[in-house]
Amino acid sequence: MSMHLHEGASFDYVVVGAGAAGSAVAARIAEKGGHSVALIEAGRDDPWIWLKIPLGIGIVLTGERAVRRYWTEPEPNLASRKVYWPRGRVLGGTSTINGMLWVRGDPAEYDRWADMGCTGWDFDSLLPRFRRMESCSLGSDTLRGRTGKTCVVEYSPRDPLSLAFFKACTEAGFAANDDYNGERYEGVGYLQLNTRRGLRHGVREAYLRSLGGNRNLTLLCDTTVESIAIENRRAASVRVRCNGVARTIACRREVILAAGAIDTPKILEHSGIGNPDRLQGMGIEPVHALRGVGEGLRDHLHTRLSFRCRSVVTLNDIMRSPARKVLFGLRYLFSRNGFLSSSTATVHALVRSAPGKARPDVKLQMHPLSSTDARNPDRWELDTFSGFGIGTFPLRPASTGSVHVASPDPREPPRIRPNYLDHPEDLACAIAAVRLARRVAAQPALAGLVDEEVRPGTDAQSDEEIAAFIRETGTTSYHPVGTCRMGVDAMAVVNPQLRVVGLEGLRVADASVFPTMPSSNTHAPSILVGEIAASLVNSR
Repeated sequence: MSMHLHEGASFDYVVVGAGAAGSAVAARIAEKGGHSVALIEAGRDDPWIWLKIPLGIGIVLTGERAVRRYWTEPEPNLASRKVYWPRGRVLGGTSTINGMLWVRGDPAEYDRWADMGCTGWDFDSLLPRFRRMESCSLGSDTLRGRTGKTCVVEYSPRDPLSLAFFKACTEAGFAANDDYNGERYEGVGYLQLNTRRGLRHGVREAYLRSLGGNRNLTLLCDTTVESIAIENRRAASVRVRCNGVARTIACRREVILAAGAIDTPKILEHSGIGNPDRLQGMGIEPVHALRGVGEGLRDHLHTRLSFRCRSVVTLNDIMRSPARKVLFGLRYLFSRNGFLSSSTATVHALVRSAPGKARPDVKLQMHPLSSTDARNPDRWELDTFSGFGIGTFPLRPASTGSVHVASPDPREPPRIRPNYLDHPEDLACAIAAVRLARRVAAQPALAGLVDEEVRPGTDAQSDEEIAAFIRETGTTSYHPVGTCRMGVDAMAVVNPQLRVVGLEGLRVADASVFPTMPSSNTHAPSILVGEIAASLVNSR
């Protein structure tokens, strides 16, 4: 499946990026047979144990072994802070370092995509594809998949803190939901995770490992794609760098760009595809004009409240007690459940910020830990007291930013400008989310466990004071999308068949094509795009 790269290598299909979408599309094309597929990944196939144990995300994100450490430009609406945006640099891409939350998304948002001209992307059309992706025992047979590649389980067991949060949400007036990927998106439910026997089950495990020694797929790790060569308006080859040596990989049928919402527009711009004025200003010769490349960036701005608590055991308590850590590890070893089987979140609520809202626009999430400064990975550490957090963010941010090359040198990181809170609706929604989190914390089921609200603290009551807390502490939810938007308008980068507008032999298949934010989490929708891309290729 893997090989040493040599000059003159040639394949029918070249897939750039072995993340959620890229691994899915490459595996599905290889499975069908009849064509050679190269899957190119900048990282390596790393057996590191912390890439397998879900709670290991806390270790993974603070280092560089499996992570590309991107930072945004100073954000004008976040006190001019730079925000840490880690992306996976490992086989499986960001699906190997993510939170493993399995959320298909809001069916109404996919229907909105179809209304925007993205024919075939309405939820009824997508449901069979979602079911094909899943191996899941939850919900009904008509709505959930039973035999798919990705294992989906519900967080367990019902620890006291998660139970209290769930009950407090219902006391606050939010409906209980036993399957938010089923008949109804809205409500409070235990998180569904793509894990198997307590271990991460991302696309590396679900799609690539299952292929075994399939001869149709050639895996090229430790190989960075710098640009795509366009000849006669067709993608002809891919320029890569492997072990410091530049190589060219020829492509006979299609290049499928699946490097993610940060690196996909970067590769396109280095290929001369984008806004000609911007490219010329950067010293890159324009090849094909597409002004939407790199525009339309969206992310969920995460604001977390912290509480000092009593009468329950949190990760703060476990990690500062050697004896508890041993018991914690042994329990996981034998039961493969509990906190170690998740990525620090156990329950979430998808709710409306106000009664007049047509559908959920806010997410609240229980974190059985609290920390001093989650904004900076180099200073991140748990509080010394027993504590938990309630994370919040607006589900459908209206603010958009951009990702563009910062240099003609493809080895230089791009300029990332999320433009958080640029739209006034986003700030109003974020403030409402903080107030909802406080409402939940004040309910009888949870209030009895809370000693005090530590961050922002009860002194912050006015909209202005809450807004200041959001601006000073808000950070990424690791959900960048939209930088190569799908559509039928002048700013669309790809059409509804994921083909790059105006070019042949080039598709984009990753979260960069999302016209809007479809879901509270982006992993499942990203795999979906890969599945759709593969079906489009395989139906040729």
